[in-house]
Amino acid sequence: MMFSRSPRIAAGLTAAVSLLALQASPALAFDPSGNEIADAFLSLLDAEKGTVESYGSVDEAGGAVTLSDIVISKEDEEGASVTIASTVLTGGEIQADGRLKLASLDMSNLQLTAEDGGMSLADLKVTELLLPTPEEAASDTPPVGPGYKTFEANSIQIRDEDNQIADIVKISSSIDAMDGDLPTAGSFTVTGATIDVKELESKETKSLTDLGYETLTVDVAGSGKWDPEAATLVVPELKIDAKEAASLSLSLSMGGVTREVVTQLNEKSEKPEEAMALLQNVTIENAKIRLDDASLTGRVLDQESKKAGVDTPTYVAGLTGTLPMMLGMLQNKELEGKVAQAVTQFLNTPGSLELTAAPGAPVPLSQIMGTAMFAPQMIPQILSVGITANQ
Repeated sequence: MMFSRSPRIAAGLTAAVSLLALQASPALAFDPSGNEIADAFLSLLDAEKGTVESYGSVDEAGGAVTLSDIVISKEDEEGASVTIASTVLTGGEIQADGRLKLASLDMSNLQLTAEDGGMSLADLKVTELLLPTPEEAASDTPPVGPGYKTFEANSIQIRDEDNQIADIVKISSSIDAMDGDLPTAGSFTVTGATIDVKELESKETKSLTDLGYETLTVDVAGSGKWDPEAATLVVPELKIDAKEAASLSLSLSMGGVTREVVTQLNEKSEKPEEAMALLQNVTIENAKIRLDDASLTGRVLDQESKKAGVDTPTYVAGLTGTLPMMLGMLQNKELEGKVAQAVTQFLNTPGSLELTAAPGAPVPLSQIMGTAMFAPQMIPQILSVGITANQ
């Protein structure tokens, strides 16, 4: 969910961001520089499972503190280290509660190396950054709320012990509005994530290779807006676009998303079962899922027809001919006809396939989950599901 504590928003995006959430050790392994902003930052990097081995110069000018050549080792992983060529801390201020506040954090030429591979990025910039104290970072319940306004990382490379397996042109995210300590609007993008399919070992990637994909370039983008007064959450679009394959987009509107629900979800983020219980009274107001084909469907149909020993039109005709029997489980003749018509049209001329849910009144998630368990065939009725192709 987009409205979580900021270390969790950033975690997994880049190795650099994970540095900001490290658990601090009470004993510092590095020699203090004498600059309180630099030393406060280094104390967060000097973590329980990481050690600041060295740094170069520390210079201050015009409200900016610049650290060069930071080297961090990981105690629990032999041979693993992080190097940061340049780190600029602008507008640094240590607050009364001990937290470090920065107008911006700029890192360049960050390298993470380990025996099983590593990662690098050309530069990273975070604005309006609020870092926890070492004690807060080490606790099981870090402070809730965003720790930054904008985040951007460029030219990211991910590799295993033998080869580079992925490039990412840019990752960015922003928190655009706040309600106290909780974000109410934000967005994120992942641009130009190019994956070397051959380097990923799984049945799924083997299938992609068989379909003729040596690499796959993916863009991901999403945004959301939460209105705490109306208790609504709107996601205008969450889109995954795989070039020369297909794009999948989702939009939805939810109700019952109160301040209490959002706060407790943040607190229960490590306990999925308890988090799910908090969603019982959240409602689905409307939703849409859309698939736009860009050659993937045709490749799959051509491959399956070859396996069946027939040409593609014959295979598609046989597939669509079985739809009425397969759709009988819906127990809704009108919907069965709409689904059969849309799927047949899409398979014969792959373009787009769009599924919508527009119930006359908001439907609680508890009702949806209960129906899915005991009468799944009723889901389309309670959500007023519709389907169209190539529109």
